[in-house]
Amino acid sequence: MNSNSASLKLGTLGGTVAAALPSLQRDTLLEAIILAGVGACVSFVISMVLKVLFKYLQKRFLKRSDPNQESH
Repeated sequence: MNSNSASLKLGTLGGTVAAALPSLQRDTLLEAIILAGVGACVSFVISMVLKVLFKYLQKRFLKRSDPNQESH
């Protein structure tokens, strides 16, 4: 039963790719690949910037409002 399920999925994927392949143009595909790469890089950089910003804001505001911390 498991091999039939995998076979069905593989057949469906192969049929989808075979049907879509003739309609793809090289320039459009290259543009999509480049845009996907740029989008992934921008997303990664923004995630890193937000991570650093949230850590900074958390330290700054939680440090002031926490009465249990001792001052040295």
